[in-house]
Amino acid sequence: MQLLNVKTFFFNGLIFSVILFFTSINSWSQKSCYLIEDDEKYTYEMIQKDLDSLHKLFPERTNIFTIGESEFGLPLTVLRIGSPIPKKRSLLFVGNVHAREDYSSKFVMKFLNLYLLSFSRDSIIYKKASDYLNDVDLYFLPVANPDGLKIAHENWIGIEKYLPQINEIKRIETFAEWKANGTGIDLNDSFDDSTHSLNRSYNYSPVPCSEGFKGKYPAEPKETKAIQSFVDELKPLMTLSFHTKGDIIYWADSKTHHYFNGIDSLINERALNSSGFSFVPVSPNPATYGGGLENYMRYKLGLLGSCVELSSGDSNRKQFADNQFNTRVWKKAWQIPIICIEEVIKHAMELEEIHTKFKKEK
Repeated sequence: MQLLNVKTFFFNGLIFSVILFFTSINSWSQKSCYLIEDDEKYTYEMIQKDLDSLHKLFPERTNIFTIGESEFGLPLTVLRIGSPIPKKRSLLFVGNVHAREDYSSKFVMKFLNLYLLSFSRDSIIYKKASDYLNDVDLYFLPVANPDGLKIAHENWIGIEKYLPQINEIKRIETFAEWKANGTGIDLNDSFDDSTHSLNRSYNYSPVPCSEGFKGKYPAEPKETKAIQSFVDELKPLMTLSFHTKGDIIYWADSKTHHYFNGIDSLINERALNSSGFSFVPVSPNPATYGGGLENYMRYKLGLLGSCVELSSGDSNRKQFADNQFNTRVWKKAWQIPIICIEEVIKHAMELEEIHTKFKKEK
């Protein structure tokens, strides 16, 4: 009887140890694999480190590379989710085109991180994450404007020598409101979609400025050149460029809307239904809508492009506090990327035909 009790005690202890071990592994996995800083400032260095860590945690699912450098020599880093050999079909997610809008890079990174965790069941938010990769690759450029993000955060590490040059640029309010790149050009007005001579936004500046200067000629900034070269080669069926603020999506313009046979309308309707964002009509005037990455994708490549404005609008140009990100942004917009992935997969063949026809007509 005593021997039986000892065996029972040992067996129960062993079972408890096994349960505790796997519980610890799962807990460790969740804690170590979710890397995104939801509530605090999320700096360029933190994002770079997290991209590298995610690649190391999911080496068979990811590939990491740079597509160029910023004006101050910081890498424009892209992470791809997919199989080892890249697929022809893809989507591209871009953040921080505007410096002060770091909700956008945080959103891109959180989606990227949770998508990867869906493979290991540490997160079940995107249950079909693996299935989508049978059809498309996903590319992520969280920070399109590294210099500007560092300026807005007043994080001068690595760009100290450029501070005198930065201080010479016309500045509206403080560094925290900085919107341009490091040389005072608004990247979102600089893409070569044939509107450069027309486009004059509400905050237009004729000289380099913290916001409103579109550059002397199209695609002047290094960042814009690098991104254009990248998408020209990649040809993603859809590009989402994330910004702040508005809780709206700029999804179509009068020059290109007819190309897409209603696919852009369908995607936008689903995105609005999921997020509660306000409807924006087709943009009618290139003098006000041109120069953005989404415009370049539609007008120069005949591919889908949307500009997603995260968080509600107000009269303050500074972004809301970092600790409000989940309630103001993630809670509303978390389904938008998946909706776009699903619809692009569903309409991939038609979108490829549209792109081919577009190239012939151009």
